[in-house]
Amino acid sequence: MRKQLFFVFLLVSISVYAHKDVSSVDTISVDGVGEEHAAVFQGYSGGMMVHAGYLFGKNPLAVLPTGEEVSPQGVTNGIGGSLRVNLWKYLRVGCEGFVSTMRSDFTDMSGVLQSGSYVQSGWGGVIADVCWRMEKVWPYVGASVGGGSMRTLSVVEGSEADWLPEDVAMLTKQSFGYVDPYVGVDWCMTQRVHLTVRLDWMLAISHGQLLKPTGPRLFIGFMFCH
Repeated sequence: MRKQLFFVFLLVSISVYAHKDVSSVDTISVDGVGEEHAAVFQGYSGGMMVHAGYLFGKNPLAVLPTGEEVSPQGVTNGIGGSLRVNLWKYLRVGCEGFVSTMRSDFTDMSGVLQSGSYVQSGWGGVIADVCWRMEKVWPYVGASVGGGSMRTLSVVEGSEADWLPEDVAMLTKQSFGYVDPYVGVDWCMTQRVHLTVRLDWMLAISHGQLLKPTGPRLFIGFMFCH
């Protein structure tokens, strides 16, 4: 997380410096004739997004006392943010970070549903996409690459509704890398404020047989452009 925050700070610093010293159009003289070329730096944007999706996976190494494999599947939701620098006409690069949680309750050996189980993932990395900056809408397609960790709590016998020790519970934490392709569109509410909608599918990468946070998510949020 410290590396991600440092990267965000670095991007903001570069963006502010470039915004002060680089105009949107450079004029280059060729044979005495002025020719305009778009500058490299075209501004930057950042903001927050909430998301909801579906997580699924299978971990053949984790088996509950009931004989059931720990293979949580279900709806997940969370929040995060991203920061991008606009380069040339179409390219945008930056970084992002998110946290997502899924409830995952189990049935004990007596057939009683036990509450309190969850799967929580946190991840972050670098992003790059191609964005077509039209007048009112900015469609884009890209991908992010990075890493994160996933914490899984499986309460097999017990309950979150009391302060009693749980008889049987499993807690694991594991790290992973990922590639996350996405498509989306910005609606330009104003020149400075955009409503963004994004659809992605995380493809987690890990060594060994680990439970991987894989599945689709829908993001919606606001981006503030400068």
